[in-house]
Amino acid sequence: MYRNPICADMYSQEITRRHRSAFIIAIDQSTSMQEVVQFGQLVISKAEAVAYTANTLITELIDRCRRTNGLRNYYDVAILGYGNNTVTPLLESEGFVSVEKLARTLAKIECNDDTTENYELRHKWVKPKAEGDTPMYEAMLKVRDLAQEWCAFEQNKDSFPPIVINITDGEASDCDDNDLHDICEQIRRTATSDGNTLLLNIHISTDSRVPSIIFPSGDELISAGHYAHLLAGCSSIMPAAFNNAIGELKGAGATPPYYGMGYNATIVELLSIINIGSRSITNMG
Repeated sequence: MYRNPICADMYSQEITRRHRSAFIIAIDQSTSMQEVVQFGQLVISKAEAVAYTANTLITELIDRCRRTNGLRNYYDVAILGYGNNTVTPLLESEGFVSVEKLARTLAKIECNDDTTENYELRHKWVKPKAEGDTPMYEAMLKVRDLAQEWCAFEQNKDSFPPIVINITDGEASDCDDNDLHDICEQIRRTATSDGNTLLLNIHISTDSRVPSIIFPSGDELISAGHYAHLLAGCSSIMPAAFNNAIGELKGAGATPPYYGMGYNATIVELLSIINIGSRSITNMG
């Protein structure tokens, strides 16, 4: 399972309007996402918390693209929901949507009485949903196709490669471990000249009895359980460009290389992982 670290001279392409980057987010929308979690001062469902997190990421990506002379189109974004035997695009397109287009089609801001900071300002690109089983394999097939499509475009061939973030709270209902390993390897093999697609798998849970694992090194996985090993084996090893941010999150004693996964992650840890995945690439021209 323990793969060689990524070459240090890759994952260095500056993000510009000519060389955009891409985010693909896959969200588990199965019945178990109805379970409630603590989210700031609120107790809400996992589905609501993950939808808020995805919407916050979109808002932040748009804000990062704003300049005094207008919006610069640095990112393409695709978000998929999977549950109840279906994989559904959660934006208005079957494929990628540019940040420029997302900014033009901002959903109406809903105001409510919630007290958590900024929670009352929720752009509704992604709405909470929790129904049925967990067709993760079908979702990963779609993710692979999206990553291949994006990397194949001539204007993207030298860009920083896509970042895929898969958020789930359970095991796939439509494949076995080998099938999931295989399709995740296919995703990681998609590439631009700057490197292979980065795949982060994040498991969220309400079970506080099981220790969480965030961006583990190989040594941390030695005593981990089966599902943590499965997620690590399906995930990318993080490039050196992310090591400082990951080290700050993990604290003293953290040693790279790190696997791009979180197991039994809380919503706070989920936010931290997504923050690292989206903010560590700051060389935008």
